[in-house]
Amino acid sequence: MRITHLEISDFRNISSATLDPGSGVNIIYGANAQGKTNLLEAVWLCSGNRSFRGAREKEMTRFGTEAFHIRLSFADRERTQQISYDLVKGRDRKKILLNRMPLGAASDLNGEFTCVVFHPEDLSLVKDGPTERRAFLDIAISQIKPVYARYLSQYNGILEQRNALLKDHRFRANPKAGKELLSVWDEQLSKIGTAIAILRQDYLLKLSGLAEEVYSGFTGNQETFSLAYESSVFPKGVPLKTYSEELIALYREKLSEHLEEDIRLRFTGVGIHRDDLDIAVNGISARAYGSQGQQRSCAIALKIGEAMMLKGVTGENPVILLDDVMSELDPGRQDYLLNRIGGYQVFITCCDPGWMTQLVGGKVFHVSGGMFRTDEPDENQKKEEEDGNVSAHRG
Repeated sequence: MRITHLEISDFRNISSATLDPGSGVNIIYGANAQGKTNLLEAVWLCSGNRSFRGAREKEMTRFGTEAFHIRLSFADRERTQQISYDLVKGRDRKKILLNRMPLGAASDLNGEFTCVVFHPEDLSLVKDGPTERRAFLDIAISQIKPVYARYLSQYNGILEQRNALLKDHRFRANPKAGKELLSVWDEQLSKIGTAIAILRQDYLLKLSGLAEEVYSGFTGNQETFSLAYESSVFPKGVPLKTYSEELIALYREKLSEHLEEDIRLRFTGVGIHRDDLDIAVNGISARAYGSQGQQRSCAIALKIGEAMMLKGVTGENPVILLDDVMSELDPGRQDYLLNRIGGYQVFITCCDPGWMTQLVGGKVFHVSGGMFRTDEPDENQKKEEEDGNVSAHRG
């Protein structure tokens, strides 16, 4: 899968830009706040996911305008497809088309156009608490199994209802009736939570080997890397492979064990919403003991591993978006990202282009003030990218 054509207008600081990227590595360089990350964000929206910056869509329209427009053409193994993504800020109304057919929601793009993004805040995958790691899992699995997103939405809705009941003063007035109502929510949480836990464990078992391969490439086989699912419900050693009444019963029992504590604290303290992912380097927690370089390498390995997973499941190479990733990597790790991720279309943003001399082939764009232009290719680039072009102008 690769982007063949991209048009963006009135998005962030990008007035109007048209790009025809190369099929391999695409470098986008320029000073800070010129539009590099904005372009990646526009591409990411077309995967059906929310902004990786956590922004609301109406905040993405260019200052002084009322709407943004994204047109993205991409080729898979069978055909070229088009995504049209428009948002009118005043009415907070989206219009999303796939091959000219309207979609009900942005999430309907999940599984259609797939991409993986790394940005500086993704270091929180390793450095921060479990919320970020769960979010990584949820987004990654949803791209492979859209039904997972529906399960998660259902679970969160039931969890909200259960927590609301725990906070309700009427629960205190009539604990018996409250517990009977809780048992209804517990049954539903147990069934959906078990399904989610099985999907997470299955994904992590497959991701672990791929991410380990990437990390080994980064470090020249000098360090080991591992992943493990940490469940707040299921004890270690319990196989999470087949959906069964036995697993549902374990989930239900765990909720029952924590019932009095949940009543006291007024929220649900166990469940898949409290689970975590353990990331280790050389058998030691990367979060607690990893260096800055190790933590960055772990986060990148997870993202590249995610791309490999998507390829293995869908048969299509996802587009890889790497935002400001090169500055803190040594030359060996830079070379790995530039020249050893074969078969993928990759977009890499940076401020200082000094390391680009390592790039073999590829395509280079310069951005300033939201305007993009193609840098003249060197002899290697000319041979591989003769038919590429990019143009941009202010609206």
